[in-house]
Amino acid sequence: MIANVTRTIEPTVEPVTLDEAKAHLRLIDFTEDDVYITTLISVARRAVEDMIGRALIDTTFTQTATTWQLATGLLRGNARMIDSLKYDDVAAVEQTVDSGEYELVAFADGCAALYLRDTFTEPDLYAQAGAGRIRIEFTAGYGAAANAVPQPLTQAVLYMITHLYDNRAPVGVNVNLNKMPFTVEALSNPYKIYNI
Repeated sequence: MIANVTRTIEPTVEPVTLDEAKAHLRLIDFTEDDVYITTLISVARRAVEDMIGRALIDTTFTQTATTWQLATGLLRGNARMIDSLKYDDVAAVEQTVDSGEYELVAFADGCAALYLRDTFTEPDLYAQAGAGRIRIEFTAGYGAAANAVPQPLTQAVLYMITHLYDNRAPVGVNVNLNKMPFTVEALSNPYKIYNI
């Protein structure tokens, strides 16, 4: 493993509410599938996020890297802040880098990077090969509230929910399975980050 990113704290809200999803599905007075639809909202959001390489609602990620050079490019777009930068020293003891030694640099294409200031001296790292010796915790997303998400992406989530609700089986025999609607891709593509 050279560099990897994982979600560590999921958002507390979704880009669409259960009522909005049910209205889109035309199931306003039907309550039997509420738990299932609530699950689909989260699944649809994650699918759209993975498609575009960005988080919709503020989410905390932890990126690990094996060298300081590999730690600079963040592997999830629209990062808004770096929460912490930690590393394992030569004795395998976790150390925290002072926040004055680094900053987040955001680019116009949606990508972001960790910039290590000139005053930062790269400490030696724990010698175990392949270990995620450097850990960057950062927050990415359009904001903490659903109304911060661009409307085309909210609509893409709604279309994805509909697709998942109407196509519950991943495989079928002698049936015509529907592919994810083109509309989801058309709405999402302008926000897609291609170089992550």
